[in-house]
Amino acid sequence: MKYWPLAGLRVRTPRLELCLPSAEDLGRLAGLAAVGVHDPAVQPFTAEWTDAEPDERAQRVLRWHWRCWADWQVDAWALDLVVLREGS
Repeated sequence: MKYWPLAGLRVRTPRLELCLPSAEDLGRLAGLAAVGVHDPAVQPFTAEWTDAEPDERAQRVLRWHWRCWADWQVDAWALDLVVLREGS
């Protein structure tokens, strides 16, 4: 995409690929967050984004990625990539 070159960013090895998540990838990540990614008695993250009901956790994942994309600029950025293993 001409106006958002990060969309075409790919780092590939024979088995793995790093890239910006697609809408489908984000949906899968949100689904994993809804199920839970850690023991509820332990908070491994500095931001307590997982302390919420399943649907809210899933929505937080989506909002985080969308916010990172919207706020991206040369002087201040986050580059949250997904790891694809052998194409999936």
